[in-house]
Amino acid sequence: MGNEVSLLKERKILSIESNKLLLQLADVVNTTAINKESITLIWFDKNINVNEDTKETARRLREINDYVVCHKQLEECVEYIKSIQNEKIFIVTSGAGALDILPFLQNCTQIDSIFIFCMRREKYEHLPDEYRKIVSVFTDREELIKSIKENIELVEKHLETFSFYDNNQKSTKDLSKEQASFLWFQLFKDIIIQMPKTIESKQEMIKTCKEYYHGNEVELDYIEKFDSTYKPEDAITWYTKQCFVYKMINKALRTEDIEQLYIFRFYIADLSSSLSQEKEKQNFDLIHLYRGTKLSLDELDMLRNNEGKLMSMNGFLSTSQSREQALIFATKFTKRTDLLQVLFDIEVEQNQSGSIFADIAKCSCYPYEEEVLFDIGSAFEILMVTYNERRNLWTVSLRATNQGTEAAKEWISMNRNEIKATSVAIMFGTLLAEMGEYNKSLKYFENLAQNPQEENLSLIYDNIGHGYRLKRDYDKALCNYQRAYDLSLNAQPSRVQDTMRISNNIGVVYYEMKEYKTALEHFEKALPVLEEHHKKNRQTAHTLNNIGLVYSEQGDYVRALEYLTKAHRMREAMHSKHPDTAASLSNIGMVYHYKRFFETALTFYVRALEMYTELLPQGHLNIKQTEENIKLTKGQLNKSST
Repeated sequence: MGNEVSLLKERKILSIESNKLLLQLADVVNTTAINKESITLIWFDKNINVNEDTKETARRLREINDYVVCHKQLEECVEYIKSIQNEKIFIVTSGAGALDILPFLQNCTQIDSIFIFCMRREKYEHLPDEYRKIVSVFTDREELIKSIKENIELVEKHLETFSFYDNNQKSTKDLSKEQASFLWFQLFKDIIIQMPKTIESKQEMIKTCKEYYHGNEVELDYIEKFDSTYKPEDAITWYTKQCFVYKMINKALRTEDIEQLYIFRFYIADLSSSLSQEKEKQNFDLIHLYRGTKLSLDELDMLRNNEGKLMSMNGFLSTSQSREQALIFATKFTKRTDLLQVLFDIEVEQNQSGSIFADIAKCSCYPYEEEVLFDIGSAFEILMVTYNERRNLWTVSLRATNQGTEAAKEWISMNRNEIKATSVAIMFGTLLAEMGEYNKSLKYFENLAQNPQEENLSLIYDNIGHGYRLKRDYDKALCNYQRAYDLSLNAQPSRVQDTMRISNNIGVVYYEMKEYKTALEHFEKALPVLEEHHKKNRQTAHTLNNIGLVYSEQGDYVRALEYLTKAHRMREAMHSKHPDTAASLSNIGMVYHYKRFFETALTFYVRALEMYTELLPQGHLNIKQTEENIKLTKGQLNKSST
């Protein structure tokens, strides 16, 4: 990708005491640093002692939820809870422990359920009325385990992560998080299916799962069975089991965990292919499918605020042909008073090529649910959100659509004009960077470099260099850019434009290192070649812009304005309204600011802000920077007038 110079300038480690407790329970609790499932179960008790009864309770807890963490220290436990962002939290505590910790948990949105395990029920039975996330007070361990299991199954079925796409927003350089996340899932399946399937990829998955579930006999039994019996035609059946496959894949999809998804790549490809094959066998025209769930008010408001837009759910979407079955899930009893009963009513046309879904009841471990499973990246138009007061039920009306794949094709087409890549795999990694997921993008390209297609290898290293530049690891950035440059330079047939684009990227690194002379050499080497092949294109404009910024840093404002103005005119000719065009206006304003022509600077900043506000999502960094520049410039004008 063409880089451009910017406009302006794990969780906490447990204490020794808590670690000691974890080590003493190491044979029954998961002591790995990262939770690869969707729920963290925390056992908090200041008076907990390690004995056979404690170990048995911990073992039983881990059978129903693998990630169990024990805490004795209040401050540590609260700090740990607040550090968790990507999982729902279940807390098991004593009555006294509840009194200690509850005041600190009022605004912690990640907490789903709290269970009090105490022999003195009468002393604490008032607490569920005061704290709505408390499920109950339990005196019997079997009742406690049963309740936790039921609530975990409920949460796993109802975990929803939405992403939205507005077809009216045409700027694709600066995508909002939601827009980019939507497109990410449209491309993801194509990438996974293209990756080579080998016996090694299956063994990599098995090895990873065995290491993660060490000590969890229930899941290890499932893993052994999967290893010895799995066939591609079993993919759907394995997905419907409540075991490691379902749990780990859904967490990875929901959090867009590139490394984890890469490990499960062969299975995800099998599942997607199986759904396509099943769809071909089935024949139904216009149908309605249903999904019953429980959502928070914030989640429901997201849907209400996006009526008329496209939506996808991050992963495979489970629905039912039975409205009654879906209503059972939506209205299932829970003591949680902050959750709303929601029914998704999805209108689907069988002949719609962009929607891959299949009736999987005959393959499912739960055939009575009449399940229909949608593939990754399925898109839906939000028609309306309504409320039935009598039934206390929200209905979200959706229509399955192929507009999602059309949006992805449009994004690919527009970006291919900028980077001459024919591989969707390259586009996928660049989209991660567009999302601001720089570490994920870097890891993705480093994985891709292990099994590259020769024609794209220079682009892969170019993007790895880009990732390290964003991390300000300039030595690694230059090393990878140089590898990309050498591969491109020696390519047959010649790839002169790519070579010069990489030269420009190397120049950006030196600019950020404040080695302006070296940066200028790289920019000026790239410019004539780019101009020769394309008088007016985005990469040429980037390079003109970058030369102007170097001259600005060197205090040569005449030359700075010359090059920045050329870049602006070129960008304006290509796109009268585009974030690049706004960036040029802002950069010209910056030079006038340095020259102390504050009124002129303010004029350019205001024009840039108007364009940014029209094109970019609210709160975008470029908007904030330009607003700050306007504030600074107005301050200078006020000083000079007094």
